[in-house]
Amino acid sequence: MMPKSHNGCAEDERKQQQEPAGQLEASLAEAKAMAAENWDLYLRARADLENYQRRVARDLTFNIRCGKRDLILRILGVIDDMERALAADADYDSLHSGVDMIMRKLLDVLAAEGVKPIEAVGQPFDPRFHDAVAACEDPAVETETVVEDLRRGYTYEDDCLRPTMARVAKPC
Repeated sequence: MMPKSHNGCAEDERKQQQEPAGQLEASLAEAKAMAAENWDLYLRARADLENYQRRVARDLTFNIRCGKRDLILRILGVIDDMERALAADADYDSLHSGVDMIMRKLLDVLAAEGVKPIEAVGQPFDPRFHDAVAACEDPAVETETVVEDLRRGYTYEDDCLRPTMARVAKPC
């Protein structure tokens, strides 16, 4: 038979072994609860992000549509003027005058949207804004200069939307 003191030590040892096991189980349960909570937070954040992305895409589409609608309505006003001009019984001078007014109105609509014509004739050639499709020699110019605008170019908010097709004079 073992002395009582030895038996008490064995029990103490078992209790000490059980305590860390109990602590480990408690720590594991706590870690699992935190992991489950973090997973839930992750899923909620992911769902919130997906909802936000859908809402932003929907709002962007709506805003683009509204912007296009406003522009189209202003252009339709110009088309109405053009239809009236074509239907009118007018001589050449009045027709020309009417078309000129319609052209100015259309350019005003474009200018309101940030589109402006490029003034090229007499300006130094700039490949960012001019597309040289013809050339000639001219002793009166010191640098390559645009002398004729074959098709007008336009900028949109200071970016070249379409370059001017131009005839460029080169110095002799």
